Amino acid sequence: MPDARIEAFGTEFSHDDARDRAAVESLNEQQSVNLPIPGWAAARDLEVTKRTAVLFLGLHLAGTVFESLGIAMILPILQFMQAGNDPAALAAESGLWQKLIDAYGFVGLPVTLPTLLATSFALLLVRQVFFYARTVYAAEARFGLIADIRRRAFRNFLAARLDYMDGQRVGGLINDFTIETDRAATCLFSMLTLLAYAILALVYFAMLLLISPTMTIASVVVIAVGMLSLHGLMERSRNVGADITDANQTLARFMIERLKALRLIRLSGTEAAENAEMGRLVERQRHSFVAGQMLLARIGVILEPIIIGAGLLFLGVGHQVLGLGIEEMGIFLIVSLRLLPIAKQAATVRQTVLSTVASLGAVVRRSRDMEALQETAAGDAPLETLDQGIRFENVRYAYTASSEGEENQPAALDGVDLFIPAHRMTALVGPSGAGKSTLIDLLPRLRDPQSGRILIDDIPIDQFRITDLRSNIAYAPQSPQLFDVSAATHIRYGSPDASDEDVREAARLAGADKFIEALPQGYDTPIGEEGGRLSGGQRQRLDLARALAGRMPILILDEPTSNLDADAELAFREALGRIRRETDMTVIVVGHRLSTTADADQIVVLDRGRVREAGSHDALIANGGWYAQAFSKQQGKPSSKELSVAHG
Repeated sequence: MPDARIEAFGTEFSHDDARDRAAVESLNEQQSVNLPIPGWAAARDLEVTKRTAVLFLGLHLAGTVFESLGIAMILPILQFMQAGNDPAALAAESGLWQKLIDAYGFVGLPVTLPTLLATSFALLLVRQVFFYARTVYAAEARFGLIADIRRRAFRNFLAARLDYMDGQRVGGLINDFTIETDRAATCLFSMLTLLAYAILALVYFAMLLLISPTMTIASVVVIAVGMLSLHGLMERSRNVGADITDANQTLARFMIERLKALRLIRLSGTEAAENAEMGRLVERQRHSFVAGQMLLARIGVILEPIIIGAGLLFLGVGHQVLGLGIEEMGIFLIVSLRLLPIAKQAATVRQTVLSTVASLGAVVRRSRDMEALQETAAGDAPLETLDQGIRFENVRYAYTASSEGEENQPAALDGVDLFIPAHRMTALVGPSGAGKSTLIDLLPRLRDPQSGRILIDDIPIDQFRITDLRSNIAYAPQSPQLFDVSAATHIRYGSPDASDEDVREAARLAGADKFIEALPQGYDTPIGEEGGRLSGGQRQRLDLARALAGRMPILILDEPTSNLDADAELAFREALGRIRRETDMTVIVVGHRLSTTADADQIVVLDRGRVREAGSHDALIANGGWYAQAFSKQQGKPSSKELSVAHG
């Protein structure tokens, strides 16, 4: 019956969602190929030092030695009591007793029952001190490892190439950085604990050998049989562990996506469907965890009866067949009973290793991927100013497939030749998918072109220090990315040394000063998560102020007015005019609203990754190409081409 229930837990959801089961099987395969147990390569990847392992095992070994000595003292205590408290008689029969008497004499103690009992108690007390130290050190080391993994993961995340991040899901990243990191650390320290239990078991088996080699060998056989009986259970633990990891990742992705789409869900009337899906996912997660706990509980159910039954059998055999004395039988029984929880705990820890090794594999693979796909710093030349301009020479860039089986997409940029003059405003326009956003990603080297080159003042940008390059470029995205901080703190983001006057001047240039001053606490007013306390236009102008605070020579604005109403767009255009009049920044604007870009010194039309036309607004209107037609449509007027067709 328990087997059937566990199988049900493991397979119930395969009928509901084949995709989930395929993901688990894939995870199992990756786990078995990339991360074989014991996983010491994973420990090296996550920088678990030899010192950590040696200190942990050393504390455990010291505790084990004192525990075994404390238990071993029970034998001379029993012998002393049976001999009528006569150590001389015992010394005459046993050389070990003579050595014990000499040791007591060396420290000036008589051999009496109280001193023997006190010695055993003291040894066991010292054992407790070492085991306490081991437990505290293990906790510090484990949580220190978790903190180190998260710090390194976040550092690698910030340094990973954008083309790698394009294919990652936020929910999966968050799950790997949080839940799976905890489980990975549990797996690694469970491996160390398993080794510690092995050391403890060896010490006890050595003690048993001194009492009765025959019974010890029989005990080893019994325990081995018990462990082998758990083999199938351990394999299922590995599968359930992979299922838990996949369930965690799936639920995390679902939660992140839905938390960002509350308005869409409500306005689409899909609350019931989303609740049902949430219920299915949490139920799958619950079933996976319960299946793991059921497997864990079965360890004791299987192992304890085998070992207890064998122990009772050995008592009879030892007394009736081997002729062991009461004291030898007593110490053998004590050690055997001490081995029972050790065997059970060792099996439990091994099951923990198998059920968490998928998490360890996920964390290690994530760490390896991000470390292998980091940005290249390239050159070391400084960049201080922009005097002449920015040149794109035959630049090509194509996005790679985000997963196996997908084909690479057509080139987003294909042979782009373009010059952007310094201290002027250049607008990049064109239909959706023309390559505008890709082009501006290449300038600060968020992406690197596959061919061609980009030059600033005739120097290829890969010769500059990447930190210098980016510190000279201010960027305001289409959707402002605002943290839950004060208005002033957001404006200082990226320019921490900006003075209060610099902050206010940036806000004035961006047209944000008046609404900021009208806030309850002025510049110290919290703006809410993602700027939720501000309107769309206010968020856009506040973010523009941030971009202006550092007075960087290059300013990139990615579709700054696409989500604004007419009044907010007008306010933004006025701010853009102030920037052009009062600064010498080189401004690059990506825009769909051509009214925002009409005043640019140069307008570049991109289409299917190529420059189709370039020039001033008037020149492009006269040209009668894509720009002229798009501008006429946005103004609500028929283009010259449409008029000629109408009069044809």
